[in-house]
Amino acid sequence: MNYFFKISTLMALVFLLSGCMTFSGDKLAEIEAIIPMESPIIEESVGDYTFHLDGGALVSDNKAGRVINNALLENWKDNDYISDFTYVKTSKFTGDAKYNLTLSGHQEGESSVFMQVISGLTLFIIPHSITTSYDLVYDLENVKTGQKYTTKVSDEVKTVNWLLFLPAFPFSFVGAINTYERLAEHAYQNFVKQGAFLEKEKVE
Repeated sequence: MNYFFKISTLMALVFLLSGCMTFSGDKLAEIEAIIPMESPIIEESVGDYTFHLDGGALVSDNKAGRVINNALLENWKDNDYISDFTYVKTSKFTGDAKYNLTLSGHQEGESSVFMQVISGLTLFIIPHSITTSYDLVYDLENVKTGQKYTTKVSDEVKTVNWLLFLPAFPFSFVGAINTYERLAEHAYQNFVKQGAFLEKEKVE
């Protein structure tokens, strides 16, 4: 038992200390942020969102949706597109926010299971990669007027796990961050083009 415990602990440490690097996709052009007309509070939810990862997923469909939602909406918050957001269960909107946002779509993680095994057995000296594609569909509703808007955005992130990437750890997630920023910016500006988020803030 002690032997297997030591082996399991070693493998866990190697995994945590293995280097990884993310690279952004090129499906979406980089666009500049815009000055918002308003910065409302929104409620967000995960609807018909599916998640698949070759080799087995560690999180549920709903959890995967919440993770990508949080990444995009934090970007909206940083740009003052919204002042705050709150997660609610599907179709459990309270009516207290100005807008309701629902995510659907699909997230696909493509990887060679064989290479994942070989990479693990060689303690990540042999690299393996995972390409995660996001096909996001967002439905937005103005709670007061009932007006509804829909937008679709797609892009991907490639993650390479390789021991030699360990020294680059501080920069590991730059590619993923760039992809999330582009997804967030395109989704928001698509909504604005449709007439959402255009109510000027009232000055007291």
